[in-house]
Order: sequence, then structure tokens, then C-alpha cells
Amino acid sequence: MSKVATKKTNFDPAQKAALLAQASTAISAFVEGLAQFEPGMLVKDDDDYGFTFFDGFMVYFTKPYLEAKAEFTHLAARLLKARAAHELTIGTLIQKAAQGYVIARSNENGGDADGDILKASAKTLVDTLLEELSKVYTRIEANYLVSHDGFAGIVKLGRVRSMTCEDAGTETPLAGITKIRLAPGDYPNQSILSTGTYLVGMPRMVWVVDVPATKENVPEEAKWLIDVAVSFMRLSSRHWSVRYPKLGQIEPHPTLPASLGAPHVTFHGEHSFTGGKKLPAIYDINKKVAKDIQSTSCQQRANVLFDPPNKSLAMRVAQGLGWLTRGRQVSDRAEQLLSFFTAVEALLTSNDKNDPVTQTISRHVSVIYTQKLADRVSVYNRVKSLYGLRSAVVHAGKRDVLWQDVNTLQSIVEAVYFIVLQRCDLTMKQDKFAQSLSDASHGLPWEFAKPVPPAKGKASSKTKS
Repeated sequence: MSKVATKKTNFDPAQKAALLAQASTAISAFVEGLAQFEPGMLVKDDDDYGFTFFDGFMVYFTKPYLEAKAEFTHLAARLLKARAAHELTIGTLIQKAAQGYVIARSNENGGDADGDILKASAKTLVDTLLEELSKVYTRIEANYLVSHDGFAGIVKLGRVRSMTCEDAGTETPLAGITKIRLAPGDYPNQSILSTGTYLVGMPRMVWVVDVPATKENVPEEAKWLIDVAVSFMRLSSRHWSVRYPKLGQIEPHPTLPASLGAPHVTFHGEHSFTGGKKLPAIYDINKKVAKDIQSTSCQQRANVLFDPPNKSLAMRVAQGLGWLTRGRQVSDRAEQLLSFFTAVEALLTSNDKNDPVTQTISRHVSVIYTQKLADRVSVYNRVKSLYGLRSAVVHAGKRDVLWQDVNTLQSIVEAVYFIVLQRCDLTMKQDKFAQSLSDASHGLPWEFAKPVPPAKGKASSKTKS
């Protein structure tokens, strides 16, 4: 239970070499500001960039050091990418590495003639940063969006699990941490017992998420993974209860308590009202839904989505599923429209920069949505028209979006994702998927469409050999 999760990583050797060289440059520039410590005189008259005091050493920051530090941070962020990169943390690690170099050099009487200490300090800094690419944190958060209705168990969707608070205390690495306990039903209270045990209040249900990210980015990345899981879950079953977030209904936040209604007074002339309270929508995991989600095919798709092969269809699908959830979460119609179109573009944007975006995406949506050529034209025109609304929002800041427009787009996009999830091999290259749509957009049957059964009463065209 207490095993630390990691993931395999591959580094670009050229990028790593450049990072090592820049680490040496930044550390060397730091040492140029080394000064004799004088009590009561921490700041020089010409100090413009700040200073640091550590272990009896005094270093004034110089412009070359700050520039070298900024360049190292830039290179490191590009190598680590968004999940593992946190610029403020990188900056702190640089300074700590430089301070460590000063101390290590002083232990050798201030000398480093062959540069071995500098090389070792730079290597330690880079290795520490690159370790972030292999770390996977487990995060437990409140779950206000999913209820286990008559189902006793854990729902697993790739890196994301939905379970009771009690199960989280025994079925996660938390079971091996004696100083922390979950307190079911006591969200968001926190307290310390006389024994020193830290009690963390949680609602009845919680999310447990395995997050491949640097510690500072875990909250943001955990929320994104939950959003991906929610849309995947939504599209993986058709047995939801009446509490299911319906088309056009604002979906509650997955980790925060839902508001039953904001206090307000609205009036016109002598007529006034304060509104009413509505129970929030929720995803009830009943036995039928659990059977759908726990099926072998569904679990295989989930595993691929949360650890997709490079340049695969799964990478695009996972990105789009997250934006689908974000679209359902916002209350503004224009924002919903943009999020749903972002989901469309995540799946269907071509790597060929010469392709006309609006026409290409509208055609490809129609190919996935229907295999009837006459109906494809209708879907194409509807999506193209909605794209015009998107352009007006993005480029002119207009908000003239009707609910019927947003609801139509949501229904189309969710249908497209449902079809892709059910019929396509998510491990295939995105280029192969895009080519199949391009071929079919000229009137051919789509390669991954559901086969059309022969008409009743007519003999099959196949013959026995």
C-alpha cells in the first residue's frame, strides 16, 4: 500500500545536455555575487537584485545570475512540460543547488580547480528536476458528483477511482500512514487528536487520483484527470438514474459542495421573486452502470486513455473528454460553446496546417455522426453554422448564443465521442484516424462505422465456399 508510484520516462539527450550546461552557467554566475558577510550591512548601496544569506555565506544576486537562472528555468520547463514543470519551484531548486555548491567548495578550502564540484552540483540539480517526470502522487479529494446507489465497491477509471471515504482509508496508501486519518461526513473540518493524529474531514464519497505531476501542480492536474474520467464515465453507460446531468443542465463541480441556490431578489415593477432551490444533478452508480463501467472493454479503454501511446488517437480523445466536462460545468452559454468546440478540435484538428479548419472539422463530424450521405450534408451545415457563432465569440467578443445552439452542439459532440469510444481502436495513430475521416468525407463509407446489417428477407451477398 505504501509503495511510491512512478512512471517510465524518456528524456531528449540533447535537451538534457543543454540543461546541464545551463545549470553550470547559473551556478557559476551565482558564485560571482559571493561577498564577505558583515553584520548589520545586508544590503549594499548598489544592490538592485536582492541577496541571500545561508550558513554564514552572503551572496548578492547579479544580473548575469538572474538571466542564467531564467534561461535554465525556461529550458527545464520545456523539458518537463506542463504537468511536471513549476517555474517557481525550479527557481528555488537552482538557488539551493548554487548554495550547496558554495558550501561544498568551502569544504575544499574554496577551490574547485578541475570543476568536479561544479559538475556534480549541476548534475544533482538536473537529476532532481528530472525525477519529477517519474513521480506519481496519490490525491484524495471530496467527491460531490458521484453516488454509489445500491452498489458497494470501487469504481476505477484509469488513474481515477470513486469510492467511499471508509474504503479510501483502507484501500489506498493512506492505510500505511498512521498519522493521518479520514473523518467521514466531517468535510471540510480538520483537527489534531491528542495522539498527534491528523483528522481530515471528508464527505461520504471521495475521489482517489494517481497524478503524474510535480507536487505544486497536483491539485490542477488531479482536477483535470477527474474531468476526463467524468465524461468517459458519462459516455460509458446508458443506465443512469433520473438524477443524471441532462442535456443543457449545469453539471456540479466534482470536488466542491453544490449550491442549492444563491440568495437573490429579482423584481419587475410590483412583481418580485427570490427563486427556489434545486437538488443538484449527480451520477448514481447503480448495479447496471457499475456493470457497464467494470466491463473488460470499458476498463481497457480507460487504461489507454489515462496512459496513451504517443501521437495516438487516445491522446486526442482524453484531451477532448476533459473539455467536454468543463463545458458542462460552466453556466455561461458562450463559455459552454467554446469548451464544446475545444473538445471537437482536440479530436479532429488536422496536423496539416493547410486544411481549412471550419470545413474540415464540419465534414469529419458529419462522417462520424451518420453514414447516410443526405444526413451528412445536414450535420455539416449545422456544425459549420455553429462554428460561425464560435468565431463571433472568439474574434468579436459577442455573446449572442442561444441555449438551443449550445444544446445542439453538446448533443452532437457527445454523440461523436460516444461513437469513437465504442468503435475505434484508441491505440491507433491519430494520423490514421484522420485519414479514415478524410477518405470517407468524399462519399465513401467510414472505415470504423458500425456495419449495416442486411435488410430483412434478403439473402446475404456472401456465398459459402
